Amino acid sequence: MVKSRDQRTSGLGSLLGFGTALLLLAGNALAQKSSGDLRALAVEAFMAGRTLPHNVEARKLMTARLEEDYLRGKRLSIRVRSGRVVAFNFDTATIKESGDDAFEVEVESLWADLNEQVFATQYEKLKFVRLKADWLANEIEFLRSAPGRRLLPFNVASEKRGKLAIAVAKKFMKGVINRDHKLALDSLTQDFQSRFASQEELEKYLVGPADPAFAAYELQTLTQKDSKEMEVKLRIYLVSKGKRGASSQEARLVVKEGKTDWNIDEFELVKGSG
Repeated sequence: MVKSRDQRTSGLGSLLGFGTALLLLAGNALAQKSSGDLRALAVEAFMAGRTLPHNVEARKLMTARLEEDYLRGKRLSIRVRSGRVVAFNFDTATIKESGDDAFEVEVESLWADLNEQVFATQYEKLKFVRLKADWLANEIEFLRSAPGRRLLPFNVASEKRGKLAIAVAKKFMKGVINRDHKLALDSLTQDFQSRFASQEELEKYLVGPADPAFAAYELQTLTQKDSKEMEVKLRIYLVSKGKRGASSQEARLVVKEGKTDWNIDEFELVKGSG
């Protein structure tokens, strides 16, 4: 597991703690090799397009046959209506060529739901064909899926109150990941907001680093601190736009019960993690 944002993990699966991950390429030599491989670049471009909203860019890199399957929503893991691709990875060495005009490769991808919470790592086989000078994705074969961690309110006095605290944490993290300042600020206690000199300073703190940037999160533990406070530990995934691989950062939230509802009273990144 990586220990800083600038390092890459040994695989997306290792970040989640399950599955056998494909190797993440690291180091200048491998990066240069990848950049010189047109097939690897075609895979990277297609998968990077799938991480963007609505997958419009990915559709530009499909054959008409695959796009038709995509638009019909066939069960090929082409898209999941309730989620999106957050990050992806593949090993260039596993690309299998079929002559000069076709190849296939297995790809691992991390998926998040509409709350930007990681729910699975998916494994697919992508098949590409060459049309004139371009490599286009022609088929997506679903191989398997490894579900993400599901956080249940076991370590708290009240399951109902625990669920409320989790719901507030999800709402807040959705605002953070999407850079929706209003959604994130609406979830904060006044006490937490008052710790910053200005709203601009607070918003900058919530946005996090520019590159790699916050891309999704995974709730890990929920612990009762006292009768009106619960602590949520989570992992935030960071991704460089258009690039394969991901890093991660541990974080913690303190969810506090007020007069009428629950709010976030603390949000901090844990030093020395990631």
